[in-house]
Amino acid sequence: MNARPTMGVVAAVASGLALGAQAQSVPEIDGIWEPTRGAPAGHPSVADISLTPEGRAEFERFSEENDPTLKCIMPGVPLGIHDPYPLEIIQQNHQIALLYEHFHMVRRIFMDGRQAPEDWWPSLVGFSVGRWEGNTLVVRTTHLAPNLTWHNGMPFSGDAEAYVVERYRFDGDELFLTAEVFDPRYYQEPYVILSSRTRSPDAMILEYECFSEYSGF
Repeated sequence: MNARPTMGVVAAVASGLALGAQAQSVPEIDGIWEPTRGAPAGHPSVADISLTPEGRAEFERFSEENDPTLKCIMPGVPLGIHDPYPLEIIQQNHQIALLYEHFHMVRRIFMDGRQAPEDWWPSLVGFSVGRWEGNTLVVRTTHLAPNLTWHNGMPFSGDAEAYVVERYRFDGDELFLTAEVFDPRYYQEPYVILSSRTRSPDAMILEYECFSEYSGF
């Protein structure tokens, strides 16, 4: 006569089935993704953004030499979110790696529940943690460096309260990105960045070099 399973065993089996179903529902996103040609995307214009008085002063202070990419400094986040170059995605259980051709920028999105250490220094790519909501990858990035992420004069304070939330929605070989930039010091409300990409099996990540009159090269 077979013994009846205990409640603990039943709960463990149910939990395992739930985890298995969740794992199966995650889309396969490995590969190289290129910007979708002709799709409306990019950073908003200043006319569509509500700046604070301090943010307006920073915007008016902007000049071409403040653009980090013209100094051969990688764009980082949020500037580099909408990028006109190919992007390779490497999907792992504990992280998703984003490898950009542009400036060879590398981002790691931790998927294992870890949080930024208390002594984590602000940087151009910050510290990113992610989770899945159906076929949408939701990424929150904190610990971002100040004023090195200009785009057409759009400043970024780098304050502890400033962060970026990206939503990558995958639909087969199509990727649709919506990113919100939260920076209450410079913006009265978050501003939104849009982008879309198409998976390109035959594409390659090529060598990228930067030469600029502002960089000293």
